[in-house]
Amino acid sequence: MHTDTNRPFPKEEREGAVSIVGDKIIVKGNSYHNSEVNIKDMQYAYVLVNVQGESSLFIFDHHQHVLPANYIGFSKVYKQLSSEFGFKDDVFFEHVNQTSVIKKLIWRKVQEATYSILDTNYTDYNLGFEIQSEEKVFISWDDTYVDLNEHEHTFIDVSPYGQKILKFKYPIRIGNVILNNFTAYFDNARTDIPVLHYYTHAINASSSDTSYYELKTRLQSDFSNDNQFFGYEREDQNSFSFRANDIVFSLVYTYDSTYQFNGGYTSFSVKNEREYPEYLVDLDYESKIEVSDFIQINENIRTVSNYKSNSKIKRRPENLKSHVGEAPTLWIDHKNSKIGFADQSYCQVFDKSEIQSFTIQNILPAKGGGGSYLELDFKDNKKSIAIFSGPCHVFNAYQDKLSKLTGLKINIAAEFYDC
Repeated sequence: MHTDTNRPFPKEEREGAVSIVGDKIIVKGNSYHNSEVNIKDMQYAYVLVNVQGESSLFIFDHHQHVLPANYIGFSKVYKQLSSEFGFKDDVFFEHVNQTSVIKKLIWRKVQEATYSILDTNYTDYNLGFEIQSEEKVFISWDDTYVDLNEHEHTFIDVSPYGQKILKFKYPIRIGNVILNNFTAYFDNARTDIPVLHYYTHAINASSSDTSYYELKTRLQSDFSNDNQFFGYEREDQNSFSFRANDIVFSLVYTYDSTYQFNGGYTSFSVKNEREYPEYLVDLDYESKIEVSDFIQINENIRTVSNYKSNSKIKRRPENLKSHVGEAPTLWIDHKNSKIGFADQSYCQVFDKSEIQSFTIQNILPAKGGGGSYLELDFKDNKKSIAIFSGPCHVFNAYQDKLSKLTGLKINIAAEFYDC
């Protein structure tokens, strides 16, 4: 359908401007309406009227863009886009001049299906996935970022949101489903551990929620009831997940609602929630640890435990108990020039020469509960990190002991409220 020039557009006023320059739509206005649309990446378009009665054209090109209908040049841009893409002009003009809130789809890119369901009975969901190369290759969920980065059937790319991602040169098979565009988030700070998160957009021929229901039905037939987890199926979104030996497969389909748009695809994600305790073991240091002096902090404090993204995090050394007991502890190891920090489960150990000072940061209770952080300040302008956390002001009482033990300055940062 093409634009009927006899149907009126909203009056264009000098609040901003919209134009097409090359392969981009340029929107110039205030900070919210100031963007560039990549025309070749357009996925869908809506006519919108907001609560203020202001109408606009909403375009999604992997980012959200609002083209106010009262901007100079809007009608010219709309006509050109409608002619090229075949917008539903009847729907657009039915709503663009009204003042009541509306959100109506006027165009969606025609997509090829990105998945297929096999008439097979594979039961290897818990093991990994299979690359559909000429000679099929099976990849374990326990393969690391390094393993996949070096694989002949993968390559590194950047997502539309600037994330480093890994893609496969061929479709892959998960259980009894073929996925054409399977991808891994590849910006984890630690690369020697198994990949934590894969995802894809599962699209059917009609770009509808059929993708969700087809995939859900197949996975329900493949997983026992104990490993199926119904989330919700509402007007705004559907959610269902499945678990196989701590590998979690999630299906989410989003519909139009006040703050969301129907993307036309099912988000199919795979998260590795397995624990890998072997990565917490540092036998080299545990075999030679010496505790020259220490402070026990008999308070409810903890260190961080995200060892899957931080290689410094290890288990609390098993032989530390014989030296200092079970309480959270900060110790000095003069023989090895180390300084260590441990709660009851985890620890971090640093070369003493790395650390310039400590900072105690207190956050006062307000809307949130507040808290306190003992931070390490490093030399060479490296970013400070919080090594211990606990209740507000918990570390103040240990200021003198920390300074005496380490010989380092203890800074007290300005307090602020937990808003």
